Amino acid sequence: MIFRQLFEAESATYTYLFGCTQTGQAVLLDPVLETVERDLQVLHDLGLRLSYTLETHIHADHVSSARKLTRPVSAAGLQGRSWMPCPAPISEWPKSGL
Repeated sequence: MIFRQLFEAESATYTYLFGCTQTGQAVLLDPVLETVERDLQVLHDLGLRLSYTLETHIHADHVSSARKLTRPVSAAGLQGRSWMPCPAPISEWPKSGL
């Protein structure tokens, strides 16, 4: 399991990346429009393919990049719930920062 906490300073907003080392799939949680290029670069650097974007709620503090991110990579944009199958057991999930 790959986990990254990504920060966008202007809106003081966090985006979270969850990736599976075995499948190469990734989900971005609450992506920010101003950081699309950074997020795509992080995915590339980690060898991940964006499978989903997930919005946890409507954001008053920033504009979501979900629509823009899902077009170039054929990912699904979801609101409220998602499931990304990954064979990593819970014991391998990151323990710090959660």
